[in-house]
Amino acid sequence: MRVVTVGVFDGVHKGHQEILNSLKNLSKEYNASPEIYTIVFPMEYYTGNFDGLLISLEDRITLLEMYGNVYTLNLQEIKDLSPYDFFDFISKDTKAIVVGQDFRFGKNAAGNVNLLENLSKEKNINLKVVADLIIDGKRVSSTLIRKLLKEGNIQKANYLLGRNYPIYGKVYKDKQLGRKLGFPTANIRRSKELITPKFGVYLCKVYTPKLHFGLMNIGLRPTVEKTKSVKYEVYILDFNEDLYGKEIRVELLEFLREETTFESIDALIEQMKNDEKTARKLLEEKYGN
Repeated sequence: MRVVTVGVFDGVHKGHQEILNSLKNLSKEYNASPEIYTIVFPMEYYTGNFDGLLISLEDRITLLEMYGNVYTLNLQEIKDLSPYDFFDFISKDTKAIVVGQDFRFGKNAAGNVNLLENLSKEKNINLKVVADLIIDGKRVSSTLIRKLLKEGNIQKANYLLGRNYPIYGKVYKDKQLGRKLGFPTANIRRSKELITPKFGVYLCKVYTPKLHFGLMNIGLRPTVEKTKSVKYEVYILDFNEDLYGKEIRVELLEFLREETTFESIDALIEQMKNDEKTARKLLEEKYGN
């Protein structure tokens, strides 16, 4: 027997964790297998009104596996199932179903928790509907966290996620413009399926895998070379090792300033020096570094 939950679970944020903890507890109560069906992309991805995933599918699965067995669902393959057919799918050998109060299912999202409750009663399945998690008067959701990231409100986004927002990938050799300016940076390749946070400079943690601190610039480098594609480049404080070809992980901590077009390279260098001073002061005052 099993206990089941279904959703996108992008970000596996604090609201999702409420659902997942209920799943885990019920599976222990029934001595059943906890099973999580994660939908790869939300409907907005297909309608063209989507800013990007918060984290990669691989990261999502890793986080979800802390709560149970994980299976992926492609929305394109299930979107035309009637609510009744979809229920038949998730209710087989099922002792309990756990969902959020906004859960919808079946073609055109025709099914809601009321229908799910009625169908579950017919099969003697326990339905657990988890209330929305409200923080500072707002429902915690992946959509809200995406909005916060696009606004540069990284501290609030981190709080709702329950962890620091990650940017990671393989370091590649670019034009070494940072090195020429006296601030050598590691440039990271990142999937275009992921959301782009607000352009600007962030205080961050960097794992190489050893922990360091640094400054990440996200944007188009308008002063030195206006690019078409977004660049993710991190200047690691007190670090001079070769990282080309290696995977590194950056965790955004605080938004320091917006990306700006400077009148000259000298003005840019002066601002970068000020950014480093600001970062070191914050590290000393808030992070004990």
